[in-house]
Amino acid sequence: MHVLHLAKRSIPAVVAVCMALTGCGSSGPDVPFNPAGTTADLGAVNSTFGSSTFASFSTFSPLFDAALAPAVPVVSATAAALDIRATTKEGMQAAAARSAQRLAPLMSSASRIAMSTSAAAVPAEAAGKTFVYSGGTYVMSDLAGAPANGVRFLLYAVDPVTHAPVEPVVETGHVDLIDLSSGSTSAARVRVFSGEVEYLNYTVSVVSTVSGGRISVIGFVTDGTNQANINLRATLTANAGLTLTYGLDVPTRDFSIDLSLTSSLADPQSSTIGISLDVRGGNGWIQMSGQFDQTGGTLNVSVSGHHFATIAQTGTGAPVITGADGLPLADEEIAALEGIFEMTNGAFTSFDQLFLPVAAFIQPAA
Repeated sequence: MHVLHLAKRSIPAVVAVCMALTGCGSSGPDVPFNPAGTTADLGAVNSTFGSSTFASFSTFSPLFDAALAPAVPVVSATAAALDIRATTKEGMQAAAARSAQRLAPLMSSASRIAMSTSAAAVPAEAAGKTFVYSGGTYVMSDLAGAPANGVRFLLYAVDPVTHAPVEPVVETGHVDLIDLSSGSTSAARVRVFSGEVEYLNYTVSVVSTVSGGRISVIGFVTDGTNQANINLRATLTANAGLTLTYGLDVPTRDFSIDLSLTSSLADPQSSTIGISLDVRGGNGWIQMSGQFDQTGGTLNVSVSGHHFATIAQTGTGAPVITGADGLPLADEEIAALEGIFEMTNGAFTSFDQLFLPVAAFIQPAA
């Protein structure tokens, strides 16, 4: 039996951490499990989201919607910044509720009619404009370079510890938000640059259905060396609640992660969240499944198709890892699991993080 010595997080926190990962891979039960190699693979995934440019994007993007729709901001920038780093059970459940709120407008008949007749677009007065950061918010400028069918936001250096803008501000790059809406399709592309490197390029699209709605995010993120391809889909229905399917792969390492996550969407404190995680690569195949609620939960871990460990937590106590048949795990095996557990973002918060930059003009009309 092994009690995790990383921060005493609940199983939901462990799950929230796993959610930053996702994808599809090519290993199977015949690939030997190499814990040290798996840890290195996870390090490559972390690095794609670990650039200073991505840190600036994460800090400033929650402010974009207020600049584009100042009368009715889509989200509180301060709350969003905190949610992005949430790793507790309560934080994850609250993030799930917020993700549902992002999709809730798609479920109303009025929104479906609005989307069927006219896709959302960049506000006319903002099209082709570049926004600069000033006094805690973004303001429109006369700078050239923004896409004609979108807007540009300049990025600035942030403190790596506090995630706050460095003062006085130091420009480091820019974000282009490009409107791809057409007919009844509401979509936008996000491109993030610093110097000659494109660090993010992904498309966000919104689809309304009779019983709910779906938001898809497809593209890539890189640190300039390692590139991770992402495929995220958040679906909300009146009967099934919220489902996230999250895919991430790093082709240069033949490494990928697939995640399916469900939330019953009761109130944030009492919702039940289920997880099915599949990690594959040249260093082995790891699966994790289970569910949790406010009282705790259990996750079962298998390696190469065989039971490997059980992670159990009750109440607010520390999660406990028990190896197959009660046998202890080797230090490298613990390290590989901790590499998964210590991912700092959750899937629901990752969804918010990628959706927020275009929230102001991709949501259907009220």
